[in-house]
Amino acid sequence: MKKSMLFTVLLTVASVASAQWFDFSNNSKRIGIGFHIGEIGMGCEYSEVGGGASLNVCGVYVDFAKAGPEHKWDNHVTNTLYDDSVAFTINLGYQIPVLKWLRVMPIIGYCQTNAGKTDATSVNVDVSAESNSASIYHDYEVTSGTRRHRFNFGIGLSVRPLKWFDIYAVGSRNAVYGGLSLNLNAFESSERLLINE
Repeated sequence: MKKSMLFTVLLTVASVASAQWFDFSNNSKRIGIGFHIGEIGMGCEYSEVGGGASLNVCGVYVDFAKAGPEHKWDNHVTNTLYDDSVAFTINLGYQIPVLKWLRVMPIIGYCQTNAGKTDATSVNVDVSAESNSASIYHDYEVTSGTRRHRFNFGIGLSVRPLKWFDIYAVGSRNAVYGGLSLNLNAFESSERLLINE
């Protein structure tokens, strides 16, 4: 048993030396922005499928995801009070470069869920001057006593199949989601090559 453990340790040390595992210099000047979708508020009373965004700067990882209320942006005006809910999470972590193309991200964060009512009789108009457009939305009121607060923690995995983007997935106590992250440094280096030519 001891010989097999020693052999495993020596094999691991040799592979780390040859493959340059855990090379933290790969995090310097690394910038990426991502978009993801998944279940937010998992394990809580009011969980929903939603989406969000992430930012990675020099290995520091931050993400946000939100779901609901489902009927807030409905364009129909009716004499209805919809039962709705909201779930959101925000997390902070650090990308550990296992290999040049593979990263593990331990994360900690916060998750909140609540239930409420969307009043379809109310009409609000949000006007955007830049795009010269308007959108209708309804009022959403949180039902007293339904707000839930949770400490969130988990781990993520990021794989870079090509230099322009990463595919990532995060599994935590209160959320599971995955998405794509654009590597902004890859586009900058491509522009430099075009300028030099």
